[in-house]
Amino acid sequence: MPDQTDKKRQRNIKRTVRLTTFEDALLVTNADIAGLTVASYMRQASLAIPACPAARRPTVSHRLAIRLLAEVGRLTTAFDQTAGRAAGIDALLIETAMRDVSEMRLVLLETVGRAP
Repeated sequence: MPDQTDKKRQRNIKRTVRLTTFEDALLVTNADIAGLTVASYMRQASLAIPACPAARRPTVSHRLAIRLLAEVGRLTTAFDQTAGRAAGIDALLIETAMRDVSEMRLVLLETVGRAP
């Protein structure tokens, strides 16, 4: 007995295609740039129809910005922990580094469409 997702699924025909390694890399890259899955990108490109909004996914640069934002958070934590234990380090250098990290965080938040 089919489950609920099978009843809703309208695409039940599957096609296969053979690609070279280069063609596949180009296809995946173009799909990432478009913010689509490979299947959605292939449908959009071959049938000249707009992609379904539900098919959209974050672009590679968006995903990388989110990963970088997480690393900036770890860096901020490390600076905070080190600043309290750092004897003999110029306080102005620590403050400048913290400000730079804060500016990076704001730029990354803006890039991914989030508010600080």
